[in-house]
This record gives sequence, C-alpha cells and structure tokens, in this order.
Amino acid sequence: MKMTVWKFLPEQYRTLPKPETYAPSLAGKVVIITGANVGLGLEAAKHLATMNPERLILACRDPKKAQRAVSDIQKVTGVKSIETWQLDISSNASVKAFADKFAKEGGGKLDILIENAGVNVPKLERTPDGWEKNIGVNHLGTSHLAFRMLPHLLQAPQPRLVILASDVHYFTKQPELMNRPDLLQSLNKDKPANKFEAFDGIQRYDISKTMNVLWGRVLARHIPFSSPLTVSTVNPGFCVSALLRDQPIGLRIFASLVGRTTEVGSRTIVHAAVAPQVQGKTGVYFSSCEEAEPSDFVISKAGGETEEKLWTETIRILGKVDPEVPRIVQTYLSC
Repeated sequence: MKMTVWKFLPEQYRTLPKPETYAPSLAGKVVIITGANVGLGLEAAKHLATMNPERLILACRDPKKAQRAVSDIQKVTGVKSIETWQLDISSNASVKAFADKFAKEGGGKLDILIENAGVNVPKLERTPDGWEKNIGVNHLGTSHLAFRMLPHLLQAPQPRLVILASDVHYFTKQPELMNRPDLLQSLNKDKPANKFEAFDGIQRYDISKTMNVLWGRVLARHIPFSSPLTVSTVNPGFCVSALLRDQPIGLRIFASLVGRTTEVGSRTIVHAAVAPQVQGKTGVYFSSCEEAEPSDFVISKAGGETEEKLWTETIRILGKVDPEVPRIVQTYLSC
C-alpha cells in the first residue's frame, strides 16, 4: 500500500474504540510496557491498569520519572499492582540486566510485552554501545529485549508481543536499498557512502520504523506453529507526544493541527495487546485498531528477502554482545 495525504488525514480523525468496550480481565497476568513514564506508554499503562493485571511492570530509563508515573496511574485508577524496573534499551548491558532480573523475580511467565520505547533523533547521536541512536534503540534494542524475554513469553498460555511501529515506514526513501546483508553496519558508518546511508534526520527514523515492521513479520515466521505467541506491529498514528520534542517547529505546529492525543493513540497499542479478536493474528501490522497492509516494499519480494537478511544480521550483532541471544534462537525458534 502507498500512503497519501488523502489517506493519512481521514485516518488521523477516525474514532477509535475505547479499551473498555473490548478489554478482558488481566487477572493473573504479567504485563511489561517499556517507555511507560510519558506519552503513549503512560496512557497505555493507565488503560492496562484498569484491567487488574497481577503485575504491571513499567520498564523505564529514569527511575524517578517512572515512580511519578506509578503515582499518576495509581491516582487515576486506584490500582496498586504496579512496579517500576529500570531499563534503557539503548544499552546492551541494561537489557541483559533487566532480563536477568525478570528471570529471578518475574515469576516465570510473561503474558504481554509491549515494546513502546523509542526515539526520533534528528541529529547524529550514538547509543552507549556506539550505534546510531534511531537504529540502535528502535531496532537493535527492541530486538534484543524481545529475544531475551521470549522464553518467558512462551511460558504463558496466550502471550502477546506488541512492537510500536509507525505509518512513516510508508515514506522511507529508496527502501529497496535496505535489501542488503550489511544494512545495519552500513547505517552506522561515520562517513556514509550514499544518500540512503546519509544521516538526514527523519529518513533515519523512517528506516528504523520500516525495520520494526519487517522484524515483526520475520520474528512471527520463525516462531514454531505450535506456539500461541501473537506478534504484532502497531501504528499509533501521528500523535502529539514527547517524541516530537527535538523536531523542527514546523512539524510541531503541524502536529498541533492534525495530531492525535496520546490517549487516543494509546488505544491502538492496548487493542493489539489485549483485544480478543487479535489473538492468533501473528506477524500482522495494525493501524487504527484494524489490520492494515504495510508499505509496498514490505510486502514485495525484496521486502521478504530484506526480512531474512535483517534477521541474520541482527542475531549476528546481538550474539557478539549477548551469548543468550543465539542460544534462545536455537532453543525456541525455528530456522
């Protein structure tokens, strides 16, 4: 599918179902949501709290901000079963520490993992591990956490993994150039070789969101057919959120005119995480609480080839810093 302004604007103004119209009880379930101290993550956490999960873990980089979020959620919902765990998905060490802690203190199974945390960095910045930040956080950090939490997800009866994507993946320039075995390495060069590799602000974010959609699809394909794990990627729509804080004034003004509130955008996340009709629809891209067709590139032959190359390169890179990743892939996933 191609995205045009005539499709984008009506989509922005669609009325989305409120979670209380379909939300099941989450009694006895363990839920983790990353980046839950602000914006979409905070609003999604508020909705999830009302469903009474046994444990709702807010995985956030800043413990003080996370604790304020807990207080805010408890004040609104009255729910007490909310915890804060420190997690910086830009750091391999932090992801490993979080996963190791869950293995000891999480109680075994994980019913829902919502990977909401992400960045939109217009200037060249790097993660603690040396990766360009949009790619290092939005793809590598997200993939790393999913791999490490996979053994716990597979212990739940009907687990779900939700990855926050975006409709900006439709706007990636020359996406066919992603079909290469060294994509991540090429995007991490100090001296890019061409315009696709060059850091030009929004393009790098768009590429990272295309990776989210591709990776959700390829992960779903590598999960054994016998597993009930549902993997989905979600477009929350163009929202007025903290993700815009470093963006040009023109984009922020545009957002004020057509942007969704973070509460409305969060409904798309909650829908993918708990709506009964989503169970089993794995590898699917959702937009406005409905299954949607991703970009023409994603569903093309070249897109399918890119998925497998991205899969292989991601495992190779993460395996160098975390031996648990290839072990988990070999133990729990199909080749």
